[in-house]
Amino acid sequence: MIKIAVIVGLIIVGLLAAKFLDENAQKKVLIGLCVVAALASLGLVISELMR
Repeated sequence: MIKIAVIVGLIIVGLLAAKFLDENAQKKVLIGLCVVAALASLGLVISELMR
């Protein structure tokens, strides 16, 4: 559970930091955060299933 909390916390920090960027950079950061979140979720699920 702590892994999920850390992932969500880092995503929130990234979104708050993205507010200070211009519109094009915000889109790139949002896409990047979505990709990272998806990979982290997938990695978490796979690691839990392999136990």
